[in-house]
Amino acid sequence: MVNHDTTAHKFTIENPEGVSWLEYREDDHSVTVLHTVVPSALSGRGLAGQLADAAYRYTQDRHKEILSECSYMTAWLKRHGQA
Repeated sequence: MVNHDTTAHKFTIENPEGVSWLEYREDDHSVTVLHTVVPSALSGRGLAGQLADAAYRYTQDRHKEILSECSYMTAWLKRHGQA
């Protein structure tokens, strides 16, 4: 389950093996994804994709532009026809 901490500007997924997270910056017009981190023990489980999807939906729900300084998010946006 993806959790959203609006104060820390992070989406997180907690597992016994560690915490995966996506950090963003937000202003009046856009949300910029800064980093997506998944511990190596959790690699390959689709967690980064879940975080990216949550960030994208959050941005769309607020009618803001999504920007990316994160290589994973940039690739995710391209794969989903958003870049």
